Amino acid sequence: MSEPSLLRRVEDDVPLSYGRFELMDGTGLWDETEPGLLTTGADGTALGQLDVTSPAHAYRAAVRMEAWDGEPPAPEGSWTTAGQVVYLSPSGTVSACGPGHDRSPQMLLLGPPLFAYGLRAYVGPVRTEPAAWNADVLEPVEELWLLRFWPLADAASAALHNDVLGRMRERLPDLTSVVDGREEWPAFHPPAHPEAPKLIRLAPRPREMRRIPTTEFSGRIAPHTEDAASDRRLDDVLGDLGYTMLGNLPNGIRDWSQQMLADYAAVLHVSRRIGRELNPHGAPTLQLPASDVSTALLGPGPGVSGRAWTWAHDEHAHPEVLSVDRQVIARNRIRRTTLLTGIVTILRNENDFVEVRSATGPEAARVIGVENTQT
Repeated sequence: MSEPSLLRRVEDDVPLSYGRFELMDGTGLWDETEPGLLTTGADGTALGQLDVTSPAHAYRAAVRMEAWDGEPPAPEGSWTTAGQVVYLSPSGTVSACGPGHDRSPQMLLLGPPLFAYGLRAYVGPVRTEPAAWNADVLEPVEELWLLRFWPLADAASAALHNDVLGRMRERLPDLTSVVDGREEWPAFHPPAHPEAPKLIRLAPRPREMRRIPTTEFSGRIAPHTEDAASDRRLDDVLGDLGYTMLGNLPNGIRDWSQQMLADYAAVLHVSRRIGRELNPHGAPTLQLPASDVSTALLGPGPGVSGRAWTWAHDEHAHPEVLSVDRQVIARNRIRRTTLLTGIVTILRNENDFVEVRSATGPEAARVIGVENTQT
């Protein structure tokens, strides 16, 4: 068996509250009344949400999260094992946040959704500074964390019913088995051009937001100076994201503050990166309204597979994307269009539009399994 390889990694700056921070499933829909906890044994289980306790009770945590294709080795350097857990991931993505704080836009793609992943956490050195109330006292300011994930088993068969959470909790997969068909899951393939981890550090929002008043119309057929300034501000913050994003800009975005624009740009950067990671071989893609993809088990998020429906002027349209279980459903002879369907995997979802590629065998099998169950 080959040595495990690092697939990807991200870095985040996470505020600590009550001496802890949280790991959250990427969907943000799986709020548990009793989140999982890191344990020193191998039998701890967390479903989408996990509490990580700070040993130093610092103010912030510099967190590096890594996705591996197999059980990773112990890291080199001054790291201490903090615990491990079986992390059941509905979405296949994870982010960190401090209790009472907004979720970070940073996100790590673990692999396919509805998988059980191993997680081993390590804590590193703690940075201290003189306390404001006593310069002779050093207080912990920032601590380092390393979180390493690796796939254990496919858990989708335990979630082929409406109660996804209940089924995943009640019917844990066989964690002693090796993940079958790993080469058929693009999310387990290393990217062709690995990206260095990029830290997303968000400044605190201003306490009060105010709308900048618009000057009265001058009677001239010319753009308002304020509108032109807003457009320039959009171009400065979004850059080429404004041309590669899916759908249209959100309503009222020209009235957003600089920080709100920066937050939105960070979300788009992460979305585009995960889209590339879910399509490491550059397969052809198609952009559709999110409502045109009927997903299985989960909402239309990155990595989720479903059946796409689209009207095309040619029944042979989109042959490389709508290639799995491709069907011609109907023909409109008046408009001369054809309703096509095929099984796809979503790469990113922005502004109610999705980018999709053709699903692989295991991805399509999940969709067909759900369709057969519901039928």
